[in-house]
Amino acid sequence: MITTAALTFGTYPALVPHANAEGIKHLDQIRVALLIDSSKYKKVEPVVTLTASGGLDIAVRTSAGTAAKPWASIPDASIRLSIDQYSVIMLETVDYTAAKALYAKLAAMPEDSYVLSRVKQGRTVYQVYYGSFPSKEEAEGAAAQALKDTTVSALTKSALPVFKGPLHWNVGTFADEASALQQLLVFNQAGLEADIALQEDAAGKLTYSVWVGNEATTGQLEAVKQAALRAAPNLPLQPANTKSSYLLRRSDVTASSNGSASVLHYAAAAGDQKTVIHPKSQGIAIKERANLSYRGDMEISTYHGKLALVNEVPMEQYLYAVVGSELSSGWPTEALKAQAVAARTFAIKQGNKYEIAQVTDTTLDQVYFGIQKEFAAGIQAVDATKDEVLSDKNGLISPVFSSNSGGMTADPSEVWGNPLAYLRSVPSPDDGAEKGKAIWYRIQLTDGRMGYVHSMYLKDTGQKGKEGASYYEATEQGVNVRTAPYVDNTANPSIAQLSNKEKVLVLGQEKESNAYSWIRGPYTSNEIKSKLAAANVVVSGDLQSLEISKRGPSGRVTELKANGVVVKVPYPDALRAALGGLPSTRFEIVQAGSYTGNTPNPIGLAIAGAGSSETSNAGSDSVYVLSGGQSQPTALKITDLTALGTAGQSKPTSSQVTPVTPSNPQTSGQGNQFIFRGTGFGHGLGMSQWGARGYAELGYDYKKILQSYYAGVNITKE
Repeated sequence: MITTAALTFGTYPALVPHANAEGIKHLDQIRVALLIDSSKYKKVEPVVTLTASGGLDIAVRTSAGTAAKPWASIPDASIRLSIDQYSVIMLETVDYTAAKALYAKLAAMPEDSYVLSRVKQGRTVYQVYYGSFPSKEEAEGAAAQALKDTTVSALTKSALPVFKGPLHWNVGTFADEASALQQLLVFNQAGLEADIALQEDAAGKLTYSVWVGNEATTGQLEAVKQAALRAAPNLPLQPANTKSSYLLRRSDVTASSNGSASVLHYAAAAGDQKTVIHPKSQGIAIKERANLSYRGDMEISTYHGKLALVNEVPMEQYLYAVVGSELSSGWPTEALKAQAVAARTFAIKQGNKYEIAQVTDTTLDQVYFGIQKEFAAGIQAVDATKDEVLSDKNGLISPVFSSNSGGMTADPSEVWGNPLAYLRSVPSPDDGAEKGKAIWYRIQLTDGRMGYVHSMYLKDTGQKGKEGASYYEATEQGVNVRTAPYVDNTANPSIAQLSNKEKVLVLGQEKESNAYSWIRGPYTSNEIKSKLAAANVVVSGDLQSLEISKRGPSGRVTELKANGVVVKVPYPDALRAALGGLPSTRFEIVQAGSYTGNTPNPIGLAIAGAGSSETSNAGSDSVYVLSGGQSQPTALKITDLTALGTAGQSKPTSSQVTPVTPSNPQTSGQGNQFIFRGTGFGHGLGMSQWGARGYAELGYDYKKILQSYYAGVNITKE
């Protein structure tokens, strides 16, 4: 299951009605922003790659609300599209290997890259473009920044960047494409850049023109004019009509292995033009969105000076993918239906949230991963609830939901600080998320460090420690030890690896962290300070304490204090982000010192290994030992101690024991460690997806499930 939520940390979860949302209870079509430069969400690319197995049709819509008119039918499976605006050629070369090497470097940089091929004077040249910008100044700034990279600078082979733009000459308009291509060859032979331009004439008839030059300044354009007149003295040159809609057709070799295989690349006019791509067979895959495939049409436009890609799709078909992205095929039918109704209502309620689209495909709204995520039971759930929405006396509600509420849904005051009548804290049967999860053992390494190991990789030796804890041994070489009981090589990397048959002391066990119950940490004081600093929360001096100072009705943390000072965040749920992305705010903080002899703030004693030459100056045969799970040390004789090593157990001698003076764990930001134990995944408001599953398994139908989470609502068909 994709664990997601309609509201996530890092975004203001204010339920403010968006434009055109009020009064609307039904939408036949929905517009989903896949790429957009918005104040609410930003994901941009200079070029998009669209693929459909049966080919694609290209149409142009000149203004909102008008029908798109077909301009081209493409039998090829893939095309690329961009906006005809300012860019920079970082390198032009006849060597495709050199072009591809520079592209590979630039593609990993902020503005991305692509490679076009052109024929000039009988030779194929490759142009490595970087970025797409609304102004020449922005293109210049991006190029200068890219060239600061020594690898980029070397790969350009000292070539100066050449700035390109939307200034062109029209050297002839033709009724058919073949005639335009003949004229194009004249300018190619002269070494000039020329493209076929598709554009309607005054009567609305599609024509084919040859446009020469792709210039950023009038000076560049004038130079192109003189060269064009030398190549074809008798042809009248007119400034290209860039005020009307157009498409420039080019050859793109970005994905080619050797530069010979190209795909069509269309550069669309900026401004009000909307270019609509329709698949001849169902489904358009978008390379820049992880090659996900979507139903409906794709619309390319310019928004805030950047390329915008919007998927326009029938509402019910959109929901097929939303339900499939949010839940799994094995879930009960009634839970799937509840998700369908909530998702439909949520989408309609957004209105024109993004001006050119109602929603994005991300957790800012609701996850939408395309056709690949659809499954039969989800489609049936959407169809069975067609047009059904949630409303109260004031109209449609905003039915926010999250993956797992941890046994109790959130009160609005615990998330954004304000009440809302249909959202309240209620019990939720969420524990199904931990059923069947693996057991992890909490272990102590021979150097004293604590960690977790998956139970699959340890077996009981039958040996016991002084206080009854069991010794286990690794079942294979290279067993990972992690600080928390779950696998995530980035957030929870291995802190050690056990050799085969290496013994460890098992102090306890936990279920693998999941959407219902979880552990994060331990984090040192400095790590917590860094997480807070990333959220613009400054802690003066060492972090000596981190305490929960307020909780809300469901037990969620609504206020924290660091060193006794309130951690200021814009709304309570933002505490998750401030602490580095905790799964929920329904947590406890466990603070522990570092009790091993090799830490910066040791508490306890150090035991030298076999063969050590260390000696002890301790004048007593008694020591104080703090074992795992104890808060106070216990007095023991040295003869009562057992040392655990890779070879097994042994009795240390007094010469091998070095008492270490305890330090106060509250005074050192390096030594303090904080462990977070919690339940739930997401903000916890409204419907819990795991709770909906739990209710369905108890026999609730989808209407009863929804009314359990949203107070005073009705489910109606609109």
